[in-house]
Amino acid sequence: MQSEHLSNLHPGWVVGGWLAAVAVTAALYLAGVGLGLAAPDSGAVVWVGVSMGGGFFVGGLLVGMRWSDAQILHGAAITFLSVLVWFLVLIFGGPGDLEPMATVLGLILLQLVAACAGGWVGRRAMVGGGGS
Repeated sequence: MQSEHLSNLHPGWVVGGWLAAVAVTAALYLAGVGLGLAAPDSGAVVWVGVSMGGGFFVGGLLVGMRWSDAQILHGAAITFLSVLVWFLVLIFGGPGDLEPMATVLGLILLQLVAACAGGWVGRRAMVGGGGS
């Protein structure tokens, strides 16, 4: 089993996984808007969570399949990059109306779980991790 060391963390794969996660999240959200699943009056937060979970799972899966060292650490780094981008947007003139803190923390936790699970599944698929 590969160890989770910072020396196994590849910044290029973190950025690439994050970009893939954001792209898939946006595509899933737009598909939900097109299908009428993300209407503001019908609980759009649920569809935001579904699209974000799916997007970050795919981002982690991409990293786990291509760079199989430290897949959990890569998933955490992808989530940290999201937090960093969110922080920078808030500092440099982001939206005036903020989401409740519980919602933001829940979405960050969802990103962490989805990216780490995607990385783990991607590594298991590439290594051929059959059942025990």
